Amino acid sequence: MKKAITLFAAFVFLSGCNQEKKQEIAINQTQYCKAGIESVFAEPKCKPGQKIAFLPETFGNAQLPILFAARNCDLRYSIALTNGGVVCIFLPGKQEQETVSEEKNGNRN
Repeated sequence: MKKAITLFAAFVFLSGCNQEKKQEIAINQTQYCKAGIESVFAEPKCKPGQKIAFLPETFGNAQLPILFAARNCDLRYSIALTNGGVVCIFLPGKQEQETVSEEKNGNRN
C-alpha cells in the first residue's frame, strides 16, 4: 500500500514537469505608443509589453476598436475600450490573414 501511495505521489509531482512554460514579456507602464487607423490591419511599430493607445483621427465604425483589441492587445491584462479608442498592453499577433485568404481561394498546401 505504501508503495502505491509513493508511486502516485511521484506521478503527481512529476506530471507538472512537462508543462509548457509561457513566454513572459516585460510590461512597460512608463511609455505608451500611439496607433491610428492603419494599425487595425497592419502591425503597429510598438514594443511588446508597451502600453498602446488606438486613437483614430476620425470616427466611423464602432467595430474598429474591437478589431484592434483582438489583433493587438494582450488579453491577459485589462483593456480600456470605448467607441472611439482602445488602451491596452501591446502583444503582436501572428499574421493569419494570408492563410485565411489562401484557404478561401483554394490554394491549400
